[in-house]
Amino acid sequence: MSTPQNPIYAPEPQHQALPPVKKRSWFARHKVLTVLGIVGAIIVVASVAAGGGSKGDGVVAVKTPAAGEPAAQESGAEEPAKEEPAKEAPGKDLPAIGTPVTAGSMEFTVTGVEEAGASVGGQYLSATAQGRFVRVALSVKNVGNNPETFLVNYLKVEDSQGRSFNADSSATIYDTASADTWISEINPGNAVTGSVIFDLPADAELATLTVSNSVWGSGKKIALN
Repeated sequence: MSTPQNPIYAPEPQHQALPPVKKRSWFARHKVLTVLGIVGAIIVVASVAAGGGSKGDGVVAVKTPAAGEPAAQESGAEEPAKEEPAKEAPGKDLPAIGTPVTAGSMEFTVTGVEEAGASVGGQYLSATAQGRFVRVALSVKNVGNNPETFLVNYLKVEDSQGRSFNADSSATIYDTASADTWISEINPGNAVTGSVIFDLPADAELATLTVSNSVWGSGKKIALN
């Protein structure tokens, strides 16, 4: 028998040593927490810097007035009361009774103002006031070149409280002294004379009369007091 040959054994492979693994820092491993921490620190520092001048040190900045500048008023001191400008009377600087006032092609002259009581008119035709009747006597002249129609609605009065009142057309018709000043066609150069009746509350004190040559006209004012 042949002698078995010794098997050939291959040498075992040698393992190469691996480089040591570097251990990452805590901040690298927790990037989110690190960023949040940095942001929080920035906010705290900014808050302290912003509020440092108003809290903690008790120091209050005091403005020193410049030369010629009045010193600031101390806290708690009463300020002097401001005087309100005096209100001017509604009829101040306006044409007075007896002064002709032209509005458009019509010239108005107020000749008087009087109380007319609680009713006006006659036995068969009369009007009763809601408050009290006031009669404004005037003349209306056409100073234009064409015929003009005057209506009682062209007039209104204002009282001392700033309230405005239209003429009472019915009472003006029934008033025996007011027939021509309710409605009249006036030729150039002619004039009508009469009264216009106003129904006013008991507390109304007449101040002005506004006259116009139309219902839509802005009108002009005449002082009645």
